[in-house]
Amino acid sequence: MARKLRIPRLVPDGTACRVQTHSPARPRTGRRPDSERLASEPWRADGYGSAYRRSRQAVIERQRGRCAVTGEQVAVKVDGTWRISQPGAGVHHRVALCDGGADDQANLVLLSASAHARIDAERRRGEGSE
Repeated sequence: MARKLRIPRLVPDGTACRVQTHSPARPRTGRRPDSERLASEPWRADGYGSAYRRSRQAVIERQRGRCAVTGEQVAVKVDGTWRISQPGAGVHHRVALCDGGADDQANLVLLSASAHARIDAERRRGEGSE
């Protein structure tokens, strides 16, 4: 039986935020099965292990939860752990895993949703022109 993925999210609770865990929506139809995705994207096979999670926390701490491009606050510290508080924001690999990038702190940067989308779109446009 497949395990249900539980996705944490921050929910305003008075003057603070609390972490709420819920089950995600059912997968959309037409979505590639995981085995097919792993075959076409082999760098995902290792997943995001404890070394990545440590690097990710260190990068968010270094940036104090602010986007490197826009400066907006996109993460908050809850019980000693940084949590992304803006939908679509996240830690970005400067050199993508598929291009041989690593999960070390030097290759990671915290970005807002708009900055992340813009950088990813520029990368995709660059791939199409080659």
